[in-house]
Parts: sequence; structure tokens; C-alpha cells
Amino acid sequence: MPEVISCKTIDNIKITGDWVAAPTTFGAVILLHMMPADRKSWAAFQVMLAKQGLASLAIDLRGHGDSVESADGARYDYEVFSDEEHQSSILDVIGAFDWIKRRGFKADKVAVCGASIGANLALQFLAEEPELAGAALLSPGADYHGINALEDVEKVLPSQALWAAASAGDDQPSFNTAQKMIAAAESDKKEFVELKNAGHGTAMLESHPETAAALADWLKDVIQGG
Repeated sequence: MPEVISCKTIDNIKITGDWVAAPTTFGAVILLHMMPADRKSWAAFQVMLAKQGLASLAIDLRGHGDSVESADGARYDYEVFSDEEHQSSILDVIGAFDWIKRRGFKADKVAVCGASIGANLALQFLAEEPELAGAALLSPGADYHGINALEDVEKVLPSQALWAAASAGDDQPSFNTAQKMIAAAESDKKEFVELKNAGHGTAMLESHPETAAALADWLKDVIQGG
């Protein structure tokens, strides 16, 4: 069973997450869900990561799941967010990262993995945290509510690993974006996984369990090398 944790962002929003430790933990992964979804969409993958020796923190982004209230009682609902409010979700990622660091993990032993808008946030965070080990992106978009992946990928350092997966046919825009991003990235370790008619975001891990296993292996390799 995960440990349900809470952390507060710098703009005073209470973020809820599921922390899953591993018997032998050498690194941690932040997991960011797609929209509409919540942290529970990562539950099966968290078990897989734990078997690889990776702890993980899956959070409810602001306005989703249990992250719908600020410390002063204001309520938040993603369905009525402006673009600026969606963009503020990066503060949720920062809050999760700070929580993990307080657990004793160094930045180069942490990676971030996101689906759909969570993928764009994961890439943005990688671009802003030069010591972060890497990021994995499921069905990224060129621009989700002003979170521009094609701009952020240009800021990724060669030392930071980047992985992306998307499905051709049923999710062609994400497929095209992921392909462009991996081509543009200067990462020394980068990989693009091409799927077909596999769904969007975390649905790809359900329809293709071998991709979930390969992603867990990739994250382990990236963090071990950090």
C-alpha cells in the first residue's frame, strides 16, 4: 500500500501524493498524470518501479483528485482553469521534488515521468533543473495550455536523459510531437518508442505492458548512471 503524503506549493496549494518506497531504494521517480485523471493512474507502474529498486511519488496535480484546496480553504477545479492556472501546475512538480529531496534523495538520483499534459510538465521541469537525471514522456503535446514542449526540449542538457513514447494512427499529433522532440534534443541518452493504435498517455502502458517494463528498466538505468 502506498503512503499518502501531502506537500504545500509556494503558492499555498496542498498537493496530495502516493509515495511507494522500495526494499532497496537508490533513486526516485516523480509521476505526473494526464488530464482528466489522477495519481491512481500510476498505481500499477509504481509497483513495477519498486521492484526495480526505485521509489516513486505520484501526485494529484492542482485541481485534480485530492489536490483541490489551498491552505486557506480556497477550492480549485481544473475544468475551469485558465491557461495561466494550468501553467502554475509546474509549482506542484517543484513541491513534489522538494518533498523527495527532504527524504534524502539528490537531484541526480531523481527522474520525472509524465503523461499528456503531465509529459509537458515533466519536460519543463527537466529543462529547469539541470541536475535532474532525466524525464520520460508519454504522449507529449506541442503546446498544452501554453506549456510548450518544442521550446523546452531545446533547453535539455546533453547530460540529461530523455525518453518519449506515442502512438501512431490513433494519436498522430502526439506521435509527431514526440518524434520532433527526440530529434531536437541534445541528450546523450535519448529514445523514442513508436507504438501503433495504443491509446494516449498511461493507457499505452496498459495496452502494451512490455513498454511499461521497458520504461521501468530505462528509468533504473538512467538513475543508476546519475
